[in-house]
Amino acid sequence: MALTPNNPKNIIVGASPLFISLAQGAESTLDPIDGSNKVALDNTKSYVDSLRASSGKWRDVGFTNNGLQITYNPTFGEVTVDQLLDSAKLFKESMQVMLMTEMSEGTLENILVVFGQPGGEGTVTAIDNDDTITTADPSGTTPKQLGIAAGALLQAPVERQLVAVGPAPEYGVTSFTKNERVYYARRVLSVQQSQFSLARNTPTTFPVTFRLLPAGSGYAGSEYGKIIDRVYSA
Repeated sequence: MALTPNNPKNIIVGASPLFISLAQGAESTLDPIDGSNKVALDNTKSYVDSLRASSGKWRDVGFTNNGLQITYNPTFGEVTVDQLLDSAKLFKESMQVMLMTEMSEGTLENILVVFGQPGGEGTVTAIDNDDTITTADPSGTTPKQLGIAAGALLQAPVERQLVAVGPAPEYGVTSFTKNERVYYARRVLSVQQSQFSLARNTPTTFPVTFRLLPAGSGYAGSEYGKIIDRVYSA
């Protein structure tokens, strides 16, 4: 259904709940839309509810600050000729897509993602491969722990997947429906500096910048992921 231009209902306002994949692995098995481990789009409810009900697949990072910022940054080369004062032709020579947000809930699981660490080994890190703290009795003799890992030479960055569900333009079907936009990133890596402070009168937030990488074969035209507008019944 085509949208009518110059319509205030096409203006998008609002933040997005953010979900990180629990498992680390191939995008073909984790893809929530197309993969074998998918969380189906249910026309009777928001995709947020579907993701929260998908036990063992996706984790809600909780409160965020300053929303979600998406940067689409192509770089173009130029061809110059003697007869023109400007470039005669442009061609794409590189590409970067970034996602930036601030997590407001200082759980060890969130810090693990911000630091870009994998599931660890032994009792110091005490995190298994589904990003869950295994020693979950902080009031007892076995506290929750997150080791700050140094990594190893030539170690590959940890790849996860990300889904954000936010507002979409109003498609004007009926008053008994709702609109939402699903942002899905196939491969995200926390590869930039992240810092947080403990201050007397300022809440602690955990900024993170994710670098998106394109997937391999089988995803022509949607290598980085998808943006889906959908309408579901209230």
